[in-house]
Amino acid sequence: MRSTLKTLGAASVLTIFGLGTANAADVLVPPAAPPKVNTMSLKVSGQVNRAVLYGDNGTDDEIFFTDNDNSGTRFRFVAKGQLNDDITAGATIELQFESNSSTDIRFNANAGTGGTGIGGGARGVGERIGEVWFNSKSMGKISLGQGDTASNGTSEVDLSGMGIASYSLGGGGMEGLQFRAGGALASTVGANFTNLDGGSRRDRIRYDTPSFNGFKASTSTSQGGRWDAALRFANQFAGAKVAAAVAYQSTGSVSATFSNRINGSVSVLLDNGFNVTFAAAEEDRKAAGANSRSFYYAKVGFQTNSVSMYGKTSFGIDYYSGDDIRTATSGDSTSYGFGVVQNLDPIGATVYFAIKNLDLDGADDDVLGAFVGSRIKF
Repeated sequence: MRSTLKTLGAASVLTIFGLGTANAADVLVPPAAPPKVNTMSLKVSGQVNRAVLYGDNGTDDEIFFTDNDNSGTRFRFVAKGQLNDDITAGATIELQFESNSSTDIRFNANAGTGGTGIGGGARGVGERIGEVWFNSKSMGKISLGQGDTASNGTSEVDLSGMGIASYSLGGGGMEGLQFRAGGALASTVGANFTNLDGGSRRDRIRYDTPSFNGFKASTSTSQGGRWDAALRFANQFAGAKVAAAVAYQSTGSVSATFSNRINGSVSVLLDNGFNVTFAAAEEDRKAAGANSRSFYYAKVGFQTNSVSMYGKTSFGIDYYSGDDIRTATSGDSTSYGFGVVQNLDPIGATVYFAIKNLDLDGADDDVLGAFVGSRIKF
């Protein structure tokens, strides 16, 4: 009490005991609450990926100037803020901006106008991600909105550094090229080569556990009863880095073509640069008597820093085998190819080359495709 009385003015003391009136300057006022500051930050980033693609189906041959859909042109806005020591939150908007996408090109279609329609940049601007999320270090992460389902990317685990040139999809970024059958242009590479990956990007709610010794589990659900679950692993061991994923998805009433799918992939990168990647999947069809679809993919690669002072150089050869991939017909689709990717780290760029031969049961001839291109990230 003695120290308090020293702090208060005499008039204030009299006021406290009802014996007088204090001046405003003598009355203690509790300190104002700290201002509520919005700690959310915003990061803008993106990439542009352009390539020159040559395609030949035994009858038609053409050069295309295209956007490589293996890792297409896009831009994104990412907001992130810290609520407390345990919880962060954020939001992501990501848009695709592909002109003359390698998925949309066609032989004899006068491609490259940048307009709409087959061969003319039909992809245009499109939504990829639009979500909000809350992440707890101790409890895991909840994501709500348009974004990756739990199983998305589980057929595509790949430590080779070759993904921009060729990965488990099989078509090698040449999905728009067409086979000929019976002398006429027929189905595309993309219709006959797929890695039966997870549920892609959808409007969903997703939960991811925290990582435990390199393992992380995820599950998500979207409208119509579609749901999926995945288990991922990534860790560094003596002399090697290992990454793997496996997933299951059920389509509920949403898909008219398949009821469930199981898929996965694994990749090992040794410290000496040698690497191997494998992926496989099987899908049950809904139509009575329809064959299940399946594929497997294998890649052997090598990474080195000795070729260029600017970044890592990656080489790889791969093989794809698909069984009854196209929904309307049965038959095998196979491909094999070679690629090289050079990173230019000081400018966030990558230059690449890939060549691939694609074979389809019932086609008049194989499709040969080759491209060279560059992706610049910012």
